[in-house]
Amino acid sequence: MNRASPAAAYQRQISTAKRNAILDAALECFLARGFAGTSLARIARAADVSTATLYRHFPSKDELFAQIIERPFLGESPDASTDWPGGRPAQTLPAIAHQYARRILTPYFHPLVRALIAEALRAPEMGHALEERGHGPFLAAVREYFAREDTLGSLSVVDPGLAAEQFLGMISAVVFWPRMLNDARRPSDAKIARTCEEAAKTVLARYAPPTVPGC
Repeated sequence: MNRASPAAAYQRQISTAKRNAILDAALECFLARGFAGTSLARIARAADVSTATLYRHFPSKDELFAQIIERPFLGESPDASTDWPGGRPAQTLPAIAHQYARRILTPYFHPLVRALIAEALRAPEMGHALEERGHGPFLAAVREYFAREDTLGSLSVVDPGLAAEQFLGMISAVVFWPRMLNDARRPSDAKIARTCEEAAKTVLARYAPPTVPGC
């Protein structure tokens, strides 16, 4: 088996560290000055890297912003995994609900979405960033989960896409949208937990597989 040399491994480590420094600096700049008020040169200075180094990692400001948006959904922790086990929806659906709630409660997520919405008024294509790079892939994973459960017979889901939207919608209605209007309206941990559990119960009741008469 070929293994990378220590020098190559060190270079990758340095590259990853610089990329993370750029993302962290960009987040602070976007939150402080908004998308339009932040330049790549300013971000490079804040990250203590050259503009050329920044461009090697991120070809445009739009791409840099999009990668910040997707960070809560693509973290390296096991919590970010969407490889959910099949055949056990009573256990898996509450876990998915709690995972989604944690993602959308990432401290910087709400102000970034506000900045994105404001920018979308000027550049409508930016409005697709959240759907395509953040919430969208997670929604697609939940849709695929429902489709698999229907195939297994654990749930009966005619329209997996609608089921996924309903499921996540019940959570975001309590956890996400009120806070979009007022940062102080973060629900309590108890309310978040209850919301997730009740959303899972609602889906289980609605999409329970049909029972066989006489059984």
